[in-house]
Amino acid sequence: MNPVVVFDLRKGEEPPRLAGQVLVVTDTGRLAGGQRVLQEVFSSRLVRSVLVVALGPDLRLPPALDGESRRVLWVGDPRGILWNADTGEAAHGPEVSSEAILIDLLTQPEVFDEVVNGLGDIPYGTASPGWRIVAGRIAPEVLSQAFSDVAGRFGGPVQQDTGAFAAPLATALPVLSGSADLPADLLDAFIPEGRVDRLYRRAHEQVDRAVRALDDLRYFTPAPARHAILDEVIAAGRALAEFRDAVTRLLTDVDHTDEDVGEVLTAHGVKFATPAGMGHAEIVAELRADVEGALAERRSLTRLVARLRLLADQSAPIGSAAFAGDCPRICPDELLNALHAPPEFPARLIDRFVYWRRSRAWWREQLSLGPARTALDGLRSLLERVAASEWMLGEARVHTSDAARTLAASLSEICAQVAATLTDWSKAEAGQAAASAALDEEVTVRLRDRGGQLREVIAGDVVDAVAGWLEPGWTSLEHGDYRDAQLGLERRVEETLRQYRYHLAHRGVQERPEFGTGDTGRQELVDAVWRQSQQVVRALRAAPGGQMLQLCGDRDLSLLLRRAHAVRFAPRAVRGQGNPPGVVWTRSGQYAGTLRLVPLRPGTVEENWSGDGA
Repeated sequence: MNPVVVFDLRKGEEPPRLAGQVLVVTDTGRLAGGQRVLQEVFSSRLVRSVLVVALGPDLRLPPALDGESRRVLWVGDPRGILWNADTGEAAHGPEVSSEAILIDLLTQPEVFDEVVNGLGDIPYGTASPGWRIVAGRIAPEVLSQAFSDVAGRFGGPVQQDTGAFAAPLATALPVLSGSADLPADLLDAFIPEGRVDRLYRRAHEQVDRAVRALDDLRYFTPAPARHAILDEVIAAGRALAEFRDAVTRLLTDVDHTDEDVGEVLTAHGVKFATPAGMGHAEIVAELRADVEGALAERRSLTRLVARLRLLADQSAPIGSAAFAGDCPRICPDELLNALHAPPEFPARLIDRFVYWRRSRAWWREQLSLGPARTALDGLRSLLERVAASEWMLGEARVHTSDAARTLAASLSEICAQVAATLTDWSKAEAGQAAASAALDEEVTVRLRDRGGQLREVIAGDVVDAVAGWLEPGWTSLEHGDYRDAQLGLERRVEETLRQYRYHLAHRGVQERPEFGTGDTGRQELVDAVWRQSQQVVRALRAAPGGQMLQLCGDRDLSLLLRRAHAVRFAPRAVRGQGNPPGVVWTRSGQYAGTLRLVPLRPGTVEENWSGDGA
């Protein structure tokens, strides 16, 4: 529903951009001079209905307000007087102006239409407004504290969060962050008959040959045969050293950021291909699902920032050169030295005869063929793990790290901006006046006792807005345009918060904002505040002729007929609790009650033909 356009003739301005519903505010002394402007408003094809609020004594209407389209509310005195239309009894009112409340009430499109329709049933389309209304405005000190508390949540220190990114059906992030094992197919990194595969197989076969020769050793094995075993061990050592050197050079020289990395690895016999499901789009989709899932659960943004930063650190590639130092640890120089210069079998015959089995076991241990095989397999495992995590997944890890860090920066910027804005709101609210004495304050009092729930609802609403703020940046992240992901973010946050401030001021906390996705705590707040209020029930059921605040002076009462039309209204959140028929359900959460329209006696309204345009 489009908002009501307010045009204040007292400011001497040209008509604003018109729309379907126009509320003209003026004082009675300026009505005649506003003839030309009023005709312009009434003649616009954009305008569906016009309601005029005229404040002051001596109501005289210009020709523009003549005829069936006339809809005028005459406010003789905005301070009002307590008046019972049925008995005629009157008493002093609160002595405060209710003009702002009346304008605020009539800018609710639903109430505006109902008043316009009600005036259509009243002679001359002119009436004096009165009311019995319950105010739903949150007390300034309560709202100020709520804003301050929520600002503290968004502006507080970043909290640690070690939770793993594991969105439903996620496959990339768990692997890239190290919380899941590398897929088995990635660990088969050697191209059959490629260079490193040949080096590995040659070393493996040489070790196996030495082991078999040693297994064939017997007591009467001649010396040449024993020396042949030593030759096999030395050859195994050379093959192992060659494989270790090849692995070390690959880890040291190859970098995943090199343009020709695929060609270099293929030339050395190492597979290089981006695994399925690890592309930019898949990674960002999983990031988005996890972040939006966290937002839907109303998790702390500062914890989400910490979690994204942790993901950025965990997924960032460290480079294959960092693993080159593992080669000497897996295959120590001492092992290669032992293989290059193996000890002789015990030479003395008596030792061989008496301690044959012990001597053979000692020699087998000294030849280090078992550790050689372990080192060989360890080097292959290292190369395959590095090939998978740093080369094949290198680009995916870089993208994940950069995207996560960009998201963390965006959320951090959002937190800072929200905290600063809500702090300003808190300061501004602290200086506001309390609810008007012209309204019943029971709902305001009830809201004062629900500060904790109010804080949770406001915090949840702001968290709901975050998904919309991040929305334009996801495509940029997919394309790797990390700087573009934050373009316009500050403006989007500022605009949404401006709209939310208006929402809280005019619709109240019980109405979900347009960007809201959840209502955690909102319904409980509505039930506790609005639906349990007896004053709301009484205000909605108030008899039109009973005592109400009539917006006129005591001398104006003689100009009013002692009968009234009632317009009953309440926030949509109150609907369904045994309310009287004919209630207008509004999007606003500020007011609930009965607005009465009292017709003027015949001859009271004078038409003034001497104004501008006569």
